[in-house]
Amino acid sequence: MKISSARLGDLEISEQDVIVIPDGIIGFPGYTNFAELHFLEGSPLRLLQSLEARDLAFFVIDPFLFKPDYRINISTADLAVVKSETPEGLRILTIVTIPEDPYEMTANLQGPLIVNPATQLSTQVVNHDKDYTTKHRILSSSQTEPVAI
Repeated sequence: MKISSARLGDLEISEQDVIVIPDGIIGFPGYTNFAELHFLEGSPLRLLQSLEARDLAFFVIDPFLFKPDYRINISTADLAVVKSETPEGLRILTIVTIPEDPYEMTANLQGPLIVNPATQLSTQVVNHDKDYTTKHRILSSSQTEPVAI
């Protein structure tokens, strides 16, 4: 299937690569079909591109890459949305904000997405853990090596 992305142009993806978020992402309830695309080769960042609006895309990242002790409570209602009996095997993605200085990029650890790879269904979960913020720094201030984003 052919899709159009404002950032990446026209692309061909498989129908099996479509991620359906029935309730949409908070603030964007009318957009429910997305494709997770590689943005730069070797980068842990991905582009979650809306299939309904070429100008709507979110950078996402696996939070365990920069926060290995990240915890999230997934309710039975969340599991029902993604058609899973257990949280095992689900993928977790967090939405990334990249300001002018990419070394200041942050991830929303309070609103992660859970994705069931078996069904390609996803939902955004509200993480009430007070240790996490919507603007968690991805790169530590002590990190001096350039990182390909």
